[in-house]
Amino acid sequence: MLSSQRSGRVFMAPEKARPKSDPCDVVIVGARCAGAPLGMLLARRGYVVEIVDRNAPGSDTLSTHWIRWSGVQQLRAWGLVPALEKTGCPPIVSASLDFEGHVVAGGPRAGGAEAATYAPRRTVLDALLVAEARAQGARLRERFAVTGLVVDDGRVVGVRGAGPDGAAELRARVVVGADGRNSTVARLVKSPVVEDRGTLARSLYGYWSGVAERGVRVVFRGRRGISLWPTNDALTVVSLVFPPEEAPGPGRSAQAGFYASSLREVPEVEQALAGAELVSTPRAAAVRNARRRAHGPGWVLAGDAGHHKDPVSAQGISDAFADAAVLADALHAGLSGSAGLDEALAGYTATRDAQRLEAFAYTCEQAELRPFGADFLNDLARTAADEQAAQAFLNTFVGCDAPSDAGWLGDSH
Repeated sequence: MLSSQRSGRVFMAPEKARPKSDPCDVVIVGARCAGAPLGMLLARRGYVVEIVDRNAPGSDTLSTHWIRWSGVQQLRAWGLVPALEKTGCPPIVSASLDFEGHVVAGGPRAGGAEAATYAPRRTVLDALLVAEARAQGARLRERFAVTGLVVDDGRVVGVRGAGPDGAAELRARVVVGADGRNSTVARLVKSPVVEDRGTLARSLYGYWSGVAERGVRVVFRGRRGISLWPTNDALTVVSLVFPPEEAPGPGRSAQAGFYASSLREVPEVEQALAGAELVSTPRAAAVRNARRRAHGPGWVLAGDAGHHKDPVSAQGISDAFADAAVLADALHAGLSGSAGLDEALAGYTATRDAQRLEAFAYTCEQAELRPFGADFLNDLARTAADEQAAQAFLNTFVGCDAPSDAGWLGDSH
């Protein structure tokens, strides 16, 4: 909680003095798809950056895996696509999109070439991003849990927390909350929720070995969606999205049974998984669609900490990369003095909202999982029969046709 006192303290029980580190330019809380690239970009510009995370780099987390075309282009601009491919994450260059038996299939293309996208495991992607941030000079404190903020005259000027080396106080000109949809920073600064659409869908996903198909396959039947994405370690992540009212009973066995039976009910999916083996316990997710105010005096939110939406549109990773790029520019402007810091953070917020609001509304609409209308299915049949139209549909699916973050199903429901 922020203090109204001018002492630089927060409303917490008295405690022993904590060791203070030398002040840095930016403390980033969270070392994943928003925080690690942000730290990398700021360190490249010569800023002193401290990244803290309650977990070790490369620990797993609930997440979609797909990096849309815009995110791949961001990785390419950062020079990280070769490193991603070296992890064994296969490029995805073909797609089969099946809507109630109407199929559009082929290879997305951009600029006359294959438009490859990727679906890495977060254990791999996050570790890669952290390694690059450290290589550029950002400092990392892993297994460090933030417990409070340092506030001076109403402005956030650092964080307090504890890690393997004990308690510490880290001071900075700006504190960034890049710590996910359950953000500690957002909670501590009491960032208001400016739009909340609630939980609209649920999902289960697991990892399969022995899947022959190496492209992406998406199948919609009724109010359920199933997707298959090749990922690291010669595995395929298979995701099931369904309405909340269809949720199985509590317990892993109930979830696993529901997951397996739902996949078997779709012949095309059962055929795609013929001879394959589920090698993990299915994981469950139910994501609240909400966005928060993104900045305040001395603090700013990035990635899911400030804006998160249902995984049905698989935009979270690419959005986090976009936040990192825009926020790095804003912080550079504010920290270098070319713009006021608060003004720069307000500009970041405006840009984030301009980039996200349409996709947020679209994702919420699609997460309702309403049955596809006859007009859409008829249009889809005509699209599948027209080579150019099919190509355009696939390009929009991966995001390599502008606008890259627009909904790829159009007015489908």
